[in-house]
Amino acid sequence: MRAVECPRCGKDLLPPSLLEYQYRCPVHGQVSGLRQPVPVSDTDVADLAKRSAVPIWFPRNLPEAWLLTGLRWAESPRRETVAVVLGISGKGLAQGPTDVLILAEQPGCGLGARYTGLATPDPDEECFGASPSSRVRTGHRSTGMWSLQAPTDRVAFVGEADGDWLWIIGWPDSAWSLLLDGLELVDARYDDSYKRFGVGAVNPRLKALG
Repeated sequence: MRAVECPRCGKDLLPPSLLEYQYRCPVHGQVSGLRQPVPVSDTDVADLAKRSAVPIWFPRNLPEAWLLTGLRWAESPRRETVAVVLGISGKGLAQGPTDVLILAEQPGCGLGARYTGLATPDPDEECFGASPSSRVRTGHRSTGMWSLQAPTDRVAFVGEADGDWLWIIGWPDSAWSLLLDGLELVDARYDDSYKRFGVGAVNPRLKALG
């Protein structure tokens, strides 16, 4: 199994060298290293909390029988975490199983764009209208979220929270009602309320990036 891959395209990365202390993608140049997804565990979350430069967003509440279904992150060779994505899964309101990814990342990382199907690593100005499509709670703030044009099998939103991108992507495309209906997120670096939720197997959506 590969240790790290390019967050923007999934290609194998060249390791750091004496001349260049960065991962290097043959297509995108210097990038962070995307780790393989793992089941959510207290150990991994606590380890990430010590070294993450971005929020580790978890929902404060989940519908009944929903589970935490995997964790994935991108980091520098010095293990500073620059992107964290959480999978959650459960029964949707209309079309059965629903999968959701909640992702925080520094600008330029490109992981959220890859999940969403954008051609650029960051959303451009055309993605943001005069007002947000909806809002979610991030800690003690109300954060605007803008709807994105995504492949027809999913729905995607992006906003900015604490200076980093916040992406929320759901399958199927009807998942929007669950994603933004009173959604409240907490940062696991400072709030361990996520421990009360059940944990399931790794969500294939975390892996299937092309």
